[in-house]
Amino acid sequence: MSAAQLPLVVLPGARGHAPDCTPFCATPSDLDRVVTLRYPAWRAQLDAGLTAQALVEALAAEIIDRAPQAPVVLLGVSIGGHFAYATALRLESLGHPVAGLCLIDSGTITAARAAGWKTRLASHAADLLRRGRPGALALHARELAWRGLFRLAGDDLPTLARDYAAVLERIGRIDPAFAEELGMRLLIRVTAAWMPSLDDQDSHLHAPAALLRTGASTANDALWRKRCPDLRIIDLPGNHETLFETENAAALHAAFLAATAEWSHADPLPPALRAHGG
Repeated sequence: MSAAQLPLVVLPGARGHAPDCTPFCATPSDLDRVVTLRYPAWRAQLDAGLTAQALVEALAAEIIDRAPQAPVVLLGVSIGGHFAYATALRLESLGHPVAGLCLIDSGTITAARAAGWKTRLASHAADLLRRGRPGALALHARELAWRGLFRLAGDDLPTLARDYAAVLERIGRIDPAFAEELGMRLLIRVTAAWMPSLDDQDSHLHAPAALLRTGASTANDALWRKRCPDLRIIDLPGNHETLFETENAAALHAAFLAATAEWSHADPLPPALRAHGG
């Protein structure tokens, strides 16, 4: 069995949208092996008192349920890279075979605005105009407006969302971008609080790993090398917003196939390693 025939488990970015998985397939029929996981919507996050660790355990359980015997390849996009890494650790601790981990432009997650955010947003807006996509630009503007509102709530966002859930649900039915942005902001807050504990632990991934990233994400290389000793890094053209666009799809496809060419099998960890948390 080659890596191209193994189940490919995809953990999307914070918006929860399944990416176009065509670049991760050697042939169109390979799409049948793709399993895309979902994150809870904002109301479900609040109702469950969602924690990142609980989400990782749920993701691992779903993978075992949907691919009970075969080694799996985990692929995480953006924030999904951190969940994919933690889920791979969890699977290894349970003895479930992980053939490899592929990270797509996964950077550090913080609840605060990252440096240079204005420049990136302006560049993305200009790119949408250049491509002649006014609808996408209008959606982008709505997302930014809701994002700014949620940022004003600060640490009170979960409490406010819970207290005014009925009103927020009505708004979300009128504008799905509102519900999507709220779910993303809540998930990012949970992830940002969890990240330090993820890096404090002594365990690291035993499966091979690849980081496919754009030039803007080079500052995160050291983080991923620490987490994944057997890491291969491949540069991608474009940026975080355009790496899946048509002009960059061929490069993403080539990078993924090159990175995973030797991920043909995976054996469960020996009991002694599992007993020590990997």
